[in-house]
Amino acid sequence: MTSIQHPQSVNTVFLDQPPSCLEFCPEAPDHFIVGTYLLSENKTEDGEVEQSKTGSLQLWKLDPVSKTLSQIQRITVPYAVFDLHFHPRHKNLFAIASSVGSVALFQVSTNSTGDTSASPNITQLWTKQVHEDPSIPALFLAWAPQNWFPKPADGFAVTFSDSRTAVFGTEGDIRQEESIAEWGTYEAKQMIEVWFVALSTSTGNPDPETQNPSAIPFMFTGNDFGSLHTRRFDKTTELDDPDEHISPMLLEHDDRARHHTAGVTAILPLDVPLVDDAPVLLTGCYDESLRVYHATRRGEVLAEQGLDGGVWRLQLLNTTRIPGSDDSNVSGYRFLVLASCMHAGTRLVRVTCKHEDGAPNWGIEVLAKFTEHESMNYASGVWEGGQETTRSSEVLCVSSSFYDRRLCVWTVDL
Repeated sequence: MTSIQHPQSVNTVFLDQPPSCLEFCPEAPDHFIVGTYLLSENKTEDGEVEQSKTGSLQLWKLDPVSKTLSQIQRITVPYAVFDLHFHPRHKNLFAIASSVGSVALFQVSTNSTGDTSASPNITQLWTKQVHEDPSIPALFLAWAPQNWFPKPADGFAVTFSDSRTAVFGTEGDIRQEESIAEWGTYEAKQMIEVWFVALSTSTGNPDPETQNPSAIPFMFTGNDFGSLHTRRFDKTTELDDPDEHISPMLLEHDDRARHHTAGVTAILPLDVPLVDDAPVLLTGCYDESLRVYHATRRGEVLAEQGLDGGVWRLQLLNTTRIPGSDDSNVSGYRFLVLASCMHAGTRLVRVTCKHEDGAPNWGIEVLAKFTEHESMNYASGVWEGGQETTRSSEVLCVSSSFYDRRLCVWTVDL
């Protein structure tokens, strides 16, 4: 057991609006996007209070040597930005989920003339209303991994505050809004916020003809009641209807909040083989616990660790496979995870799985706690520009807090 580090910020700046989400640009690794959410209240002439939500997208540059931050671009939007994620394959594209039930796609343009001094810039490609009622916010967006759909396609899932989860997709170019359609809608039985959706393809048993491992599509959602919902799709069944684009559902189960005592706010599928034909996840919850969760019908907690604050977001930084005795098999896994923990700040966590006597033994260890934020830490990120300008053991982080509008730069040596 290593001692927990308590890093101090090397730089802090304050934004003009509260930051709600943050992600580094894969194709411009010294840059990151911040989404903001400003709630304004105005009194009408008859004394009533009217609320309005606005926001912005801000492009920032992190100098990995001096650890300084500089704002490159700011785009005002007529809604609050709830969520933001870069596309897993088109790495210069990112989409946001908004307070008015829409999704917007943006492109980060990097200079193609070879002028390394030129800064990237953000341009908007499209905005699509993904809920018919603009008073229902879109809470979270997840891109579909490759091969999640039964036919070559691209798309995303989005959750809403009225319990709905919807999947949108296209067999064409995701940059063309007119080709994107709603391919599936999943309603909950009770009106409740669905805080999170994760789409994954887990490794199943090898295909009997090719002997290649099958990729099984899953959808996981977490709601404000503390329930984790698992949907497994059957990719082996041919689609008869040309208008169908999502594989038929093979199984669906809800753990009925047996294991999370508050809202499930983060779900991170782990890249490990199915265990007893069910996937293993990391889950974050308002109840301040990080859990290794076996997504069986009733659910099972394999490890649990309190992080002192509601676990709002989880980011997988790296995965290490521990070789077995003959190097042909895997004896375990190590996952390095960044957790945004609301009022408790940011945590760097190591999750381990060791196979002992044929059974996996899971553990969670907190490596570092960053606690300078004075309000809700909803968004954090890690610079992944390589080791040219930092030590190979150094993790360079940017984390944010909402009400005090703070961005902090800090490092941890592992």
